[in-house]
Order: sequence, then C-alpha cells, then structure tokens
Amino acid sequence: MRVLFLLSRIEKSGVTLNTLDLAQGLVDHGHELLLITGGITDRDNDYLVKIENDFKNIGTEIRTFKTPKGNILSKILISIGAIYQILKWMRELNADIIHSQSPYMTFLPWLLKKPFITTVHNVQLVKNLKYKNPTELIAISRESKEYAIKTLGAKPDSVSVICHGVSKRFAEITPEKELSLLKNKYNIPDNKIVIGYVGRITREKGLDILITAVEKYLPKTTTDNVHLVFLGDYWFESDKIWLTEIIDSSIIRNSISIVPFQDPKPFYELFHIFVLPSKSEAFGLVSIEAMMSNCCTIRSDTNGALDQIEHGKDGYIFANGNAKELGKILLTVIENKELRYSIAANGKLKALENFTIEAMTKKTLSIYNKIV
Repeated sequence: MRVLFLLSRIEKSGVTLNTLDLAQGLVDHGHELLLITGGITDRDNDYLVKIENDFKNIGTEIRTFKTPKGNILSKILISIGAIYQILKWMRELNADIIHSQSPYMTFLPWLLKKPFITTVHNVQLVKNLKYKNPTELIAISRESKEYAIKTLGAKPDSVSVICHGVSKRFAEITPEKELSLLKNKYNIPDNKIVIGYVGRITREKGLDILITAVEKYLPKTTTDNVHLVFLGDYWFESDKIWLTEIIDSSIIRNSISIVPFQDPKPFYELFHIFVLPSKSEAFGLVSIEAMMSNCCTIRSDTNGALDQIEHGKDGYIFANGNAKELGKILLTVIENKELRYSIAANGKLKALENFTIEAMTKKTLSIYNKIV
C-alpha cells in the first residue's frame, strides 16, 4: 500500500512525532511511505534535522513545498504556487491512501475529489475554507471525537478513536552509568524525590500549578525532600520571563532544575514521579512515555486523560488548575513508596498493552482498509 502523508511543517510538536511514529509502524508492516511537507521550521535545530533524517532512513520519499513568507503579496503568490505544486505531486504519486495529518491541508485531496483521511489532534481546530471533512476521521481521544462531530460537522459513523502510541524503547532500561552522568551534568540529587515534567515551557503547560502544589500544599519536611526537573525549551522569550519570575519568588527556587529539551527517555527513569499539569492538551503523549518508562504518572484532566489513566490504579488525574488537589496526590505517592511503585508498574503494563506504535498502526490500517 502506498500511503501519502500531508504535513504542513516538520516542527517540535506531537503531530510531527505522531506522523513519524505512524510512518515507522507502516513501514514495519511493509507499506510504502510518501510525505509532502513544508519542511523543517528551523534548519539550525539538530532535533528537527534528526526527525527529517529519521523519515528518510525508513525509506520515506519526501517532497517539500515552499512556505509563504515576505509581504502579503509575496505570501499570496507563494501559497498559490505551493497549492499548484502539491496538487501536481498528488496526481503523480497516485497513492492508495491520502492521510492529511494537518487538517488545514484537507482541501487539497478534496479539490482532487479523492477519498482521504485526516487526524484531529486537538480541539482548538477552527473550521474554515481550508478544512474539509474527510472520508474517515481519526480522533486521538474521546474529547477530540466529540469535537469533530459537534464542531467540525463530521458524521459520527466516519469517526474512530485511535490514541497515539509510543515506541517500546521507553520500556527499556538505560544503563546506570548514563543515568549517573545526567544527574551529575544537571545537578539532579540522588537523595531526593525527583518530580519531573517534559514538554514545551509555556504558560498553558501549567508549571506554575505544579510549583504552587509543592510549595503551598506539601508539609515543609516533604518539600525539603523534593526536587523538580523541567525538561523542555521555552516557546517565546515571554514564557522565559514568566517562569523565571515565578521561580525567583518561590521558596523552592533552589530545588528546581530546567534542562534543555533532548531525548526524554533516560530522564523518565530519573523521575520518581511525572506530572503533566497542562491547562490545555491535545492528548498528552508524554504521559504515555512516562507510564511506559515505569514512572508514577499524574496529569490534569485535559484531553486524553481519561483515555490514558484509570485514576488510582495506573496513574492519577487531578482537576485542571487545582494545585491543592495535585498537592494531595503528590503527598500520597511521596509518602507511600509501595503505592508509588505499584501505580508505576500498572501504568507501564497498560502503556505496553494499549499505547504502542504497533497498536496504533494496526488500528490505523483498519481505517485505511475501509477506503482501499
């Protein structure tokens, strides 16, 4: 089967990673991959260059169109040229399946009157002229399914929930020597409970809620035994100013480490507890990575939470923005080591059973087969 992905840009996002993971899963099943994209958002970023190379290394044929830039007239002319080029490529490639990972590119197969699939990755998508409801729609959570039907006008029988999956490498154990090097490099203490976060550092990710939960709603004896690690890059300079002000005024400022974004796998193994305190999420793939890494996982009740976690069994869910509730959960798992280990073990088992690339790929292929 020849599968064509439409992806607006290769960038630091769950959409890009999901496209790469699904591409790998499809190749493992013997399918041929094609990708039409606007390319890397930052050529100087090694992480993005690696993602592009990962696509190439699994045999993906990549075609890159020009993205709009310059003044308004220049952007209009470039956009028209790009649309013409993409439509031409789509005819030439003659794929069996067209999967628009970027919903705002769905008008392209629609113009060609071809059946196609799209994935709704978040519930902030606004219906406009560039969005066209597909032949089959993949929602990554129960919330995105509801959104696709009620807001985007998708037919209920055309929508299937297929949660994102992650590589089983997160279940593998990192050599202790490598973990020790990371601890030393980033001054992560051996004698404290490490609470970690992975992802973009922006206001919507709720790191202020996590800091408040620790400094206000944990006893001082417990707070003194905790160290926070935020693994991620600032999205804008304003985000850096915002978080720096919060940390500088916090009583736990000396117990917070900010680590530049890199492969998160070994860091999950350094964390005793992982927290995703986001005020808004598309799915929260990092929670799955943490669960598969045998890390006790706590997250806000934003999109994807109920698909991922059974509260109190394989993780914990707290009300969005409720630092007091988060603090109560943290205290419970910090003080009860056996419970923390049990939650982590159950989370790993659940992730391996339900949230692997293999599981995601098989479910996606069942949708592809409907069209073929």
